[in-house]
Amino acid sequence: MANIGLKMLYVAAKNEDGTTIVDAVKGLSETGVFAIDTNKSHMNLGAQTANISNLSGTPTKINGNNEVVDISNPPSSPTVAITANLINPEVKQKLLGRVKLSNGVWVDSDAPTYGALIIVSQSPITLEDVYYSFGLGVFTETTQNVQTNTDTAETRESDTLTFTSMGYAGFNGKNYGFARAGQDGFDRVKLFDTVFPGQKFVTSDHDGTTDPSLHGGQAVDVRTDGEKAAGAGK
Repeated sequence: MANIGLKMLYVAAKNEDGTTIVDAVKGLSETGVFAIDTNKSHMNLGAQTANISNLSGTPTKINGNNEVVDISNPPSSPTVAITANLINPEVKQKLLGRVKLSNGVWVDSDAPTYGALIIVSQSPITLEDVYYSFGLGVFTETTQNVQTNTDTAETRESDTLTFTSMGYAGFNGKNYGFARAGQDGFDRVKLFDTVFPGQKFVTSDHDGTTDPSLHGGQAVDVRTDGEKAAGAGK
C-alpha cells in the first residue's frame, strides 16, 4: 500500500511462547510495549526509516515438456531495516538480547531474545493509520560507525537495527500482518493484543498511542474531578 511518512514504531520483548514480557526490568516497559517516540525525557529522538524487504517470496517457475507448467510461490521472509535518530540506550540493549552485568556493562546473552514490532504510517488520501505488524522475530545490530567531529561540523551516528521476522501463531503462522484503521472490523485494542499478547499499552480503558507525551509533551489528565473520583478513563 502507498503510505505517507513514518508515524511511530512500537516494540516489545517476548517470551519464547510469543507472549509479551510486561515488566519494566525484564522487558521494555511496565505496559510491555515501548514507543520509539520523540520525547527526549524517554531518551528517544524518533525514527527516520523502517525499510521492509522480502514481503513476498521469490516465485520459481516449474518446467515440464518444454513449457512452464506451474509456479512455486514460497513463503515470505520479511526483514525490517530500522534507522532511528536515537533509541533509548537501555531499551536498545534489551532488544538486541544483551544482559547487564553487575558492573553496568551490557554483553550478549547466550540465547536469542525475541521481539515484536508495529510500524505505523498513514494513508495518502484519508490519513488513516496503517499498520505493518510483525509478531515474532529477532533484532540485530551489525555495525557501529563512530566518527570524529571536525572543527566545523558535528558528526552524528544513527541507531541502525534489523528485525528479522518469523512465523507467528497470531497471524496463522505467517510472518507479518497488515491493517488499516478505517477498514471494516478494525480494532486497535485487538491489533495490539494480537501482536503483543498480554500488553497493557492499548486497552479498552486506555489508549497509549494517543498519549501526548509521545511527541515531546506531557500527559495531561483532562477528566473532570467526578470522573477522576470514579476512576473513569484510567
